[in-house]
Amino acid sequence: MARGARYRSEVFHAILDEAARKLALSSQETTAFQHSGIRGDERAASLAEFLRQHLPGDFDVRKGEAIDFKDARTGQLDLVVYDRSGSSPILIGSENILLPCESLYVVIEVKTTLTQDELNRAYRSALKVRSLRPFKKQFVGPRRDGAPADDHNYRCLYVILAYKTNLGAEDWLNKEFARAQSAASAAGAGLDVVDRVIVLNRGMINPSNATGKAVAQDDVNIFLEFYLHLVNFINRERGRRPPVDWQVYSARSFPGWTKLT
Repeated sequence: MARGARYRSEVFHAILDEAARKLALSSQETTAFQHSGIRGDERAASLAEFLRQHLPGDFDVRKGEAIDFKDARTGQLDLVVYDRSGSSPILIGSENILLPCESLYVVIEVKTTLTQDELNRAYRSALKVRSLRPFKKQFVGPRRDGAPADDHNYRCLYVILAYKTNLGAEDWLNKEFARAQSAASAAGAGLDVVDRVIVLNRGMINPSNATGKAVAQDDVNIFLEFYLHLVNFINRERGRRPPVDWQVYSARSFPGWTKLT
């Protein structure tokens, strides 16, 4: 068990196991749709619904894009996890939201089948997220090798979550990691702009420290690990962020104060 836990909660594990089964079932049901884009949307919607029910109450999960005070934008993201108590979206459409990056905590790109093209697109997208300027600062990568946390900047967790991969099972971890390296190089991005590459029926890769684990290797519930990492990240990160100051988005539009006589 992680972090030295000696016993595990069977109730907790049973609930998460059932959630993973429901997601797998919803994934199978989407095969009735012929268009791959529709199948992807349905799978993302199923994951979003689960997260809305199980994340801390201040957080919501939607599809949309993020923006910073310089009007840099990410483009459409499959799922964004944001703090709705910190600030509301700038715009709420029928299907998408426009979100100030100060409220953005997690991006999840949901893929039906992970391919080199999908990884290339995800790394380009992740670089746009990393380039945003929350609170006039920046998003940074995870700390490594025991280095202290960066208390002057902020983190946005970027996850690629796929239901399957087009790679064979033999030596999958190394082959998938090589594709991630290729995608990062093509995008001109660091490997760490993506925090996790998850294939639910295969395993998980942490690109920043070149590690991974396969499902068959140690019989772990990959979805459970993903959920725990997500919640722990949110709980740590929200304690580090100040309130959102909307003035940074509007200051250029208003004149200064004039002394009255």
